[in-house]
Amino acid sequence: MLLQPNDQWRWFVGEEGHLMLELGGDMLFCTPYLKKNLVRAEQLDQCFSVEDTGLYYNFIDKLSSFGSSAQRVQAALNAVAVARFYKPLMPQSWFFEPQADYHQPELGELIALDITTELLTLMVVETSPSASVCISLAGEKLLSNSKQLITFGAIKVMNDRIISLDTHVNEQHIRQVG
Repeated sequence: MLLQPNDQWRWFVGEEGHLMLELGGDMLFCTPYLKKNLVRAEQLDQCFSVEDTGLYYNFIDKLSSFGSSAQRVQAALNAVAVARFYKPLMPQSWFFEPQADYHQPELGELIALDITTELLTLMVVETSPSASVCISLAGEKLLSNSKQLITFGAIKVMNDRIISLDTHVNEQHIRQVG
């Protein structure tokens, strides 16, 4: 079941300090994003906008091959929250292996980052020519002794670290057939 945005949806910061989305009918969506990581958190009480709705549907479309419909909605709403309210991030690319092929990702694209032991799946929520802000679609991962990336955690990386999942899947298929 996919949720359909309406004019009753409202963003606010909850009592626990997390960004929340009131969905009407006594339903609340709690993001993992704390007030201290949000832009203008003190005045944050606004309706789910037309821009939010456009982002939501874009992310839902890009997540068509990801998990259940409930997981897609959860990922899309968290992606909208990061795209709209998260404070600007500095790149933290050193946790990930550089790639030989430079990839310029699209908004909402599912990508991978190589942490030497495995590939992490993320979704791009903001792009620029040199770096992208992504949210993790993987479970909690320890990137170093002092850095952990939680599920739906936001991180900015240089585009030279990004692996296109479409290209990666095609290469894996060619190797198997090959």
